[in-house]
Amino acid sequence: MTFLLPQTVRNDRAAQILLGLSALFGLAYLFDDFGLGAPYPLDVAIKAAGILLLAGFALQQRHPVLALGLFLGAQGDIFLALQPAQLPLGIAAFGLGHLVYIYLFAMIRLRDGARGSWSRIGALALAAYGIVMLSWLQPYFGELRLAASIYNGIILVMAILAVLGRAPALALAGALLFVVSDSVLAVRLFADGLDWAGPVVWITYYLGQAGIAVGLASTARSA
Repeated sequence: MTFLLPQTVRNDRAAQILLGLSALFGLAYLFDDFGLGAPYPLDVAIKAAGILLLAGFALQQRHPVLALGLFLGAQGDIFLALQPAQLPLGIAAFGLGHLVYIYLFAMIRLRDGARGSWSRIGALALAAYGIVMLSWLQPYFGELRLAASIYNGIILVMAILAVLGRAPALALAGALLFVVSDSVLAVRLFADGLDWAGPVVWITYYLGQAGIAVGLASTARSA
């Protein structure tokens, strides 16, 4: 699958090692959803390690702002994996991480311009989807209604900016996978549905982070 990587990464052995180790930790944590995971709190460390290695990759690629966003995501992973889960802190950490991604996608949009007319259609479709999902989930949010609504709004803004601007294809795919992952997770956490979808949440989440990491890292030298 190395053909999906930017040329700068394909020629960088250290970058490939960091990404490979991250993928191994991501795969290892997937077993947690099948009852084969490591005991607590080792499973927390495994969960966070995959994203922390992506942050290390971003630093290695000389993109500290991207690394910050990934580090905040790893913090969110830790808060959600604790027993008991620290949901408000997890939402806050992920929200801050997405604000970093919003900044990066906005800078690409300002620097490189828009993709084309189809991107506006995609952005409108995302906005409509977000309004429908948020309206449906409102009764389930409970005391976290404000925080969860703001967080989901932040994710939608991030994805819309990725669609509108000329972000690399991997970064765009990562942003859209984040929408899928967080939509399924919100239904699981708040509406007590989709109990079977734990692996879907993790796979789409990890690939979303990895897509953003690899895609946006390729913009570091041209930023």
